[in-house]
Amino acid sequence: MTLDLSTWVAAGTVLVYYLVVWYLVGRDPKRGIIVVQYDPPASLSPAMLRYVWKEGFDDRTFWAGLLSLVAKGFATLQTEGDATLVRLNHSPKHDAALSNEERFLLDRVLRPRGRKGISTDLLDEATATNAWTMASVLRRRAIGRWFIENRGTVVVGALLSVAPVYLSARLQSAQQLLPVFYALVLIVPAAFHSIVLVPHLRDLFRACKAPWRTLLRRGLWVAAGLLGSLAGVIVGSVLLGTTFGGLVLFVGLVMLGLNVVFVHLMKAPTLEGRKLLDKIEGFRKFLSSVERYPMDRPDPPSRTPGLYERYLPYAVALEVEQAWSDQFIGAETLYEWEPWLGDYYLGNWQGRPVGIKLPSHHHTARQG
Repeated sequence: MTLDLSTWVAAGTVLVYYLVVWYLVGRDPKRGIIVVQYDPPASLSPAMLRYVWKEGFDDRTFWAGLLSLVAKGFATLQTEGDATLVRLNHSPKHDAALSNEERFLLDRVLRPRGRKGISTDLLDEATATNAWTMASVLRRRAIGRWFIENRGTVVVGALLSVAPVYLSARLQSAQQLLPVFYALVLIVPAAFHSIVLVPHLRDLFRACKAPWRTLLRRGLWVAAGLLGSLAGVIVGSVLLGTTFGGLVLFVGLVMLGLNVVFVHLMKAPTLEGRKLLDKIEGFRKFLSSVERYPMDRPDPPSRTPGLYERYLPYAVALEVEQAWSDQFIGAETLYEWEPWLGDYYLGNWQGRPVGIKLPSHHHTARQG
């Protein structure tokens, strides 16, 4: 397997292009000083806070939006068998202000479902469709203001990446373009799908305390997704290899990896977004301070049930829900709440919410 000069030049051109555009438009502004924040910055909803923090949408973003409606009294979490359902509360406790994404969830998702509710499982077709639409709502507000994706530069890079693959294939006729097309159709989506599964793997490893049956079920789902992605990459690779040899396969995988890396690297916060990210980190520091609250102001918030309920969706969004819950789970004030009529969210295990009931003098946690 020997790369000729033209293939080397074409591949190098793609790399140089990406490095130049990343230097010009993809670098993140310098991080500022992190100061503890006791309130959500810019009055952002939990879903928007995570969307800006991660510069993208994932399942936790969707859950954070639903849990915010639960915390504000517009919905309840209930468990039926293996399913965790979010149902509309027709008699909310108070009239709280809602963000655009929360209003979308309330008016376009929960109200039409009525008493049936919606599943929190993104494998459910209706839930997945609603999550996709919610992502569009978040994107319209965030892109350009808090961060930019530079998609145009990635599209140009992807088009340039075709040249090294074409040159390494040494096509003898136009008919040979068809196997290349089929191979790319198989490999590219499979590779990007495997990246989507990475957060699920992380949640799976963090769920070591969950019941083994639940872990097994979730593990099998993630494994099935990974095997499907792997199968797509293997079949596409075999098609390329048998048609053109190992050279084009090697070049194709290198170009694919390069584009996958720069899809992530080309995202960059704006100057306003960088300041917001610093405040988000300060708020996350407050939420994750298990031992004690940072005392950098004379009136830090007290450990009250109302605070726990209000900020729990933010803790979920910023992946510190267990630390936030640990601050309250032994607090005496937790048991002075009015009796709960249903389940509430405690943490995120194996990628799904965990419900908790808090009777007047004791608590029991169970899988939701």
